[in-house]
Amino acid sequence: MARNHPATRAEHLDGVSDVTPPGPKGLPYFGCLDGLLRNPMKFWHGIAVRYGGIARVPLKGRHVYLISDPDLLYELLVTKRRRYRKNTRYRVAVEVLGEGLLLTEGDAWKRQRLITQPTFKADYVARQVSWMAQDISSFLDRWERVADQGIAVDTESEFLDLSQRIAGRYLMGPGFERIADRFCRAAVEIKNLWPLPPKSAIHALVRRSDGWTPQLERAVRDIDACVYEYIESERPGNFEDCGVLGQLVQASREQGDEFPPESLRAQLLTLFFAGHETSSASLTWIHYLLHEHPEVRAKLKQEVETVVGSRVPAAEDVDALLYTEQVVNESLRLYSPIHSISRVALEDDTIGGYAIPAGSTIYVSLYAVHRLPQLWPDPHRFDPERFEPQNSAARPRFAFIPFAAGHRNCIGGSMAMTELKLAVAQLAQRYVLELVPGHKVAQAAGTTMHPRYGMQMYVRRS
Repeated sequence: MARNHPATRAEHLDGVSDVTPPGPKGLPYFGCLDGLLRNPMKFWHGIAVRYGGIARVPLKGRHVYLISDPDLLYELLVTKRRRYRKNTRYRVAVEVLGEGLLLTEGDAWKRQRLITQPTFKADYVARQVSWMAQDISSFLDRWERVADQGIAVDTESEFLDLSQRIAGRYLMGPGFERIADRFCRAAVEIKNLWPLPPKSAIHALVRRSDGWTPQLERAVRDIDACVYEYIESERPGNFEDCGVLGQLVQASREQGDEFPPESLRAQLLTLFFAGHETSSASLTWIHYLLHEHPEVRAKLKQEVETVVGSRVPAAEDVDALLYTEQVVNESLRLYSPIHSISRVALEDDTIGGYAIPAGSTIYVSLYAVHRLPQLWPDPHRFDPERFEPQNSAARPRFAFIPFAAGHRNCIGGSMAMTELKLAVAQLAQRYVLELVPGHKVAQAAGTTMHPRYGMQMYVRRS
């Protein structure tokens, strides 16, 4: 990929450069804030295309940095990762998620990650396929009446319900069903009440609230009650068959320092909110793209018929659905629910020969990286065959990072891919989703990149 023009001044003896990257000038004080708030995905993409692999962008009297070159991303997220921390300190996130994997740092984060990691490895995920596939099948049974009556559904909310229930069972075991309705209602309330970013520089200037409202506080209390009730109900049974929760308890006991209920709650809610909304958004965008490209949909259905037929998929089928995986990957490239991540510099540093002052915020726009023409010819075109092995071989490692990258990448990437492939394949066995004519489709940046107006689609029997 093309880089910025190389730095022309020597680095200091301590390895820190004083050369600043190129970038826009922006307006006095506001800088480029208005463009960023109006459409962050397109804004960062425009910056990356115009200024190259690293850019310096003025925002509200300071400068932030955008990195989009795969080699520089590796430098930021791997080689020099100890010089940066995650940028996640927002009150609502702290109040809702607590000190789970997303918000912790250092030894506390490392302990949580090491204990949780086994429940997201490929062999563990494969052992969950049987119940996941059956749950998806039961969910799709609900659509039979919808298909027969020609009713349109908001697939975004439908897939949200599916992904919530799969995530809940994965994290807490089959007993989750006892609290599922209450838990999911509270989770939807939290999602709906989550503070939205301001839409323009003027809105940012006049907004004073941090987004923590009495209604949101009540919803968090409701979901907390569900979690604590469930933990206590499973304690007499020693957390047998409790999914990730059981692993957290048993592994922490083996270390002689069992997680208290508050820590279990934080880790369960972090994994739940980090996982289910990305899956539901992904399923929504995948089926929008399949509607737009019926030739891809036909090829995908043919593979499903060949590999699975009409039965419920088994674990061995997941790896055999190669074209289905290509469809999922290409959808994640164009509409990655994790649209951006950020880091904060803990010390003065140099990336790509350019100065990064301590305290600076560095943005990585997955949307921008995934649509750079240097990496992806005709980047806005939906083409699953980009992910055929011969087409992927020469692509830089960090050119495709739908689950982020580096040591703090999404722990649930393998589970998410399995869930997506199962859901896409099983839906293809039974139905075709068609966008309601005239329904407006637009991207919106929230906790995930989701369709701003939902996704109204007709369910047709295939």
